[in-house]
Amino acid sequence: MARLIDDVFKNQKFIPEQMSEFGFHKIEGTYTYEENFLDGSFRAVVIVKNGKVDGHVIDCSTGDEYYQIDVPAMQGKFVSSVRAGYLDILGRIADHCCLTMPFASPQANRIAGRIYDQYHVAPDFPWKSKNNKDNGVFRHHYTSKWFGLITNIKRGLLTNTDDVQPVDVLNLKSNTRPIDYRNVFPAYHMNHKYWISVVLDDQLNDATIMKMIDESFVLTTKKGRKRWENATDRTAN
Repeated sequence: MARLIDDVFKNQKFIPEQMSEFGFHKIEGTYTYEENFLDGSFRAVVIVKNGKVDGHVIDCSTGDEYYQIDVPAMQGKFVSSVRAGYLDILGRIADHCCLTMPFASPQANRIAGRIYDQYHVAPDFPWKSKNNKDNGVFRHHYTSKWFGLITNIKRGLLTNTDDVQPVDVLNLKSNTRPIDYRNVFPAYHMNHKYWISVVLDDQLNDATIMKMIDESFVLTTKKGRKRWENATDRTAN
């Protein structure tokens, strides 16, 4: 059975600093937030551990969990008021404590979360057109220069076939050029000499993709590009 809390926090990444500011308490890696509502008749308990969220509504008069909020068939005035109060709390938590991960594929959202963890960079969405509005750009803080772009395209645009399956791809700058024409291709809609497109369909693991992102991050900074070239030269020699 789908739960309200799962719907609210789908594609949301919790930011620990903002959770503490909101009022979550951390004990041994577990964050817990509690709030009474409906004049103290009910208590919402939200628990976050390892990025995964769980929640309960407790009837304060009995101490029992109020499961009715997650039963769609329950539509009476009373249960609806409890559900609305709980959703208000969850919505405030999401607004204050979370970063929305808006991409189509689970791996794209995980990678966006890992980029945030490593570089404190969230994607921005500079295009307004219908076909491009979900394209997320990752930029350096001080120069606004791109080091990554996630876009959703038909697979055939990479494979030069009639494959119309939509896939999320990550465009990155690369000197190592790990192109295999299965998971990594010359970049879609960018300079093929310097950029690659990595398909985000879980065929490559997150750690492997993060190494490619690290390279792109370095190459797209002026000083970093020189350091990378020097390191490459030393390795080659």
